[in-house]
Amino acid sequence: MLTANKSYYEKFADGSVKCIDEQIPFEIPESWEWERIGNIAFYKKGPFGSSITKSMFIPESKDAIKIYEQKNAIYKDVEIGGYYISDKKFDELKGFQVFPDDIIVSCAGTIGETYVMPKKMRKGIINQALMRIKLYNHEILDFYLLYFDFVLKNQANEQGKGTAIKNIPPFDILKNFLIPLPPIEEQYRMRNFIKTIAKDLDSVDENRNAISVLVAQAKSKILDLAIRGKLVPQ
Repeated sequence: MLTANKSYYEKFADGSVKCIDEQIPFEIPESWEWERIGNIAFYKKGPFGSSITKSMFIPESKDAIKIYEQKNAIYKDVEIGGYYISDKKFDELKGFQVFPDDIIVSCAGTIGETYVMPKKMRKGIINQALMRIKLYNHEILDFYLLYFDFVLKNQANEQGKGTAIKNIPPFDILKNFLIPLPPIEEQYRMRNFIKTIAKDLDSVDENRNAISVLVAQAKSKILDLAIRGKLVPQ
């Protein structure tokens, strides 16, 4: 909350407020708002590794419950994976169920890869290498994903002090990250602009690859002519 004196205050559930000027990383337009990441979504990390073991797995069947893995987030594909559990085991682990429109995030090794679960997905739970995120306001999805990716990968790397990040930041750190929220209309404009730029960059990258091939062919032809004594008049 920005006050008339240009200071930022955070309001708590008990009605108290606290000045957070020292936590604000940069200035934002007056129509924007700073918000804690923990206040705009529900977060749930997968169960402890020992909670899911190979002895629990059952063959695939129409009643089997799928276990979603890190590769589902990395490859943006809901179909891959072949681990399943029974209804009985699901009852024990249903607190880790993932639903359509939830975001799954890879949490170990290749961290920060996000994937929005599609409407048509198989009933399932996340494993220990994933985190589930459910936005309270689905309208901010595109902007949230952009900023989550930026915050997570950059601030996590800063906390790692140049070392390889092996895991996603703990909840108490992650939930306290501040996110600048523009009005919905502005979020849509930013999303469309970024998509256009990304498309142009992909085109440049494709052209670069094509040019690299032509350069390699030209070099090969020049060397061939030189070897044959046809590069300059003899």
